[in-house]
Amino acid sequence: LMPTWVHKKDYYKELVKVPAFFLVPKKRYVYLPPKEFRNKKASDVHKKSSPFVSMWYIWGGTEQQISNLMDCYLRATGNEKHCDLARSKSALRDLRRKGQNTKKNHMGSKGQSDGVNSTQIT
Repeated sequence: LMPTWVHKKDYYKELVKVPAFFLVPKKRYVYLPPKEFRNKKASDVHKKSSPFVSMWYIWGGTEQQISNLMDCYLRATGNEKHCDLARSKSALRDLRRKGQNTKKNHMGSKGQSDGVNSTQIT
């Protein structure tokens, strides 16, 4: 699980010679710090913000293993997919464009979506 921009960085390209596939959450994750990490504030802003938009990078080492992992994900999730699967960077671009068109139709008056996933960082 890393920020969505990592796949564009030179250090990522140099490390990952066999392309990964990506699982892009349909709703943005919210990261909750450990209770002792941040003082409670009167504002609820921190409950609905995260430091970055993130996605899962799945890498199996070989093209065959990556294909096996994709098949396993698709079988395990059936019709209950909480993430979109992107097999390449161009598929990521297509998902982003599709999401931008969908967001325009689902945004509230302030341009904010109310859908989030919550992930506890420990």
